Amino acid sequence: MENTPLSAVGHLVEAVAELLSATDDSDKITQLEELQTLLNATVGAIARVSVDFEVSQREDQRRRQVPSRERGRGVADQIALARRISPAQASRELGFARAMQCDLAGTGELLSTGLINERAAQAVHRETDHLEPSLRREVDRALAPALPELGVRAAANAARRAALAVDPEGAAKRARKVAGDRAVWFKAEPDGMCKIVAFLPAPEGTAAFGALKKDAATEQATGAIDGRTRPQVMADLFVERLTGRAVREGTPVEVQLVMGADQLFGDSPQSPSTSPTPETSDPDGPAWLDGYGPIPAAMARAIVAGHPALFGPSPAEADRAQAWLRRVFTDPVTGQVTAVDPRRRRFDGTLRRFIRIRDQVCRTPFCDAPIDDTDHVHSYAEGGPTEVDNGAGVCRRFNLVKEMPGWTVRVVHGDPAGDGGVDPPPGHGHTIEITTPTGKTYRSTAPPVPGAVIAAPHTSGSVVELTLADRLDLRWSA
Repeated sequence: MENTPLSAVGHLVEAVAELLSATDDSDKITQLEELQTLLNATVGAIARVSVDFEVSQREDQRRRQVPSRERGRGVADQIALARRISPAQASRELGFARAMQCDLAGTGELLSTGLINERAAQAVHRETDHLEPSLRREVDRALAPALPELGVRAAANAARRAALAVDPEGAAKRARKVAGDRAVWFKAEPDGMCKIVAFLPAPEGTAAFGALKKDAATEQATGAIDGRTRPQVMADLFVERLTGRAVREGTPVEVQLVMGADQLFGDSPQSPSTSPTPETSDPDGPAWLDGYGPIPAAMARAIVAGHPALFGPSPAEADRAQAWLRRVFTDPVTGQVTAVDPRRRRFDGTLRRFIRIRDQVCRTPFCDAPIDDTDHVHSYAEGGPTEVDNGAGVCRRFNLVKEMPGWTVRVVHGDPAGDGGVDPPPGHGHTIEITTPTGKTYRSTAPPVPGAVIAAPHTSGSVVELTLADRLDLRWSA
């Protein structure tokens, strides 16, 4: 068999997958050393192949007469699909790959030969990213010989010192301009928590944090903390000052929350074809908070009931709560959203909410970014209908990428694919197929709604409202 690059990589993967641990502990350590060297070299190889792929794709786009300002769009997205990472991460790592091949070639060579690890190379890249190419190459030449003996933090400090040495005036200018980068980020965390992170000039940041500490200490001194710790009081003050309302009074903004009838009200009738299981009848399974992700059903009931404790209300207490609800119908076999009451035939209002509830995050495989656009799968300009089946929630990035030459997206439902494969069978969740300019195909199926009751497949007709019909005798918003 010809030893092509593809077959060589495949053989290497097989060899690693079949590797057995050595008997002697000293030999185990030797194996770990060699595997780490292999991992480092693999990162270097990924960087080289990524840069070569970008070069060839840009040339292909030039031949397709793509405007120069748009060339390169979609390259990182294809890399992301191939590597099963998000497009944002692929973009960052493509920038790192360019640096390893061009301005930081010495560092890149050490990485490719396994002498330094990815984190050390990333540290050098990060600390020198602001330099002009010529200055960056100068830092690389001076720093590379010492890198194999440095840890990650030491490598970062050495790169920072070298960058300051070659461009002291630039460092002063950046310090004056960095205030323009101030921003706030939101990040979901486990167990129904999140982080809100502010990047601020030091005087403003220390003043804001100092005010929270001072006021929390005042409440503690006056006995107004109600058993809370000082960090908890600071967190509550932070929320109160941003929303204008005390945490225990509830949040005065609309919260998009999706949960099953079982979770909200307790027991609900089972489908004749459904046997209660932990997966289908647990009233404390996950609910979905738009913009965050899965949360415990107990927390979702607290949101509905406006309960001061995050895990306070029982299903019976939630049943008595005064809250406006909107019916969402799910398929009893797939657990996927099939309808929202009421409907509209445009991607706004209820129809837009429907698609956001169904898709939850961007439908690009491995992306997981929040939904920015409710997009036509089959382009509206090409006659694609504005209806649920032809809609998909995507991030702004993919909405632009899919319009590039060579990209196609289609909905697949139960018919032969025409390429020797078979599309998902009827009743399967909403699935889209993405084809990249290289001909690679990837599929994305909308997830089941958290808390949806999953029934055994049957052919006796639609039972899409069976679970909800007897329980949701409440006030429905129009």
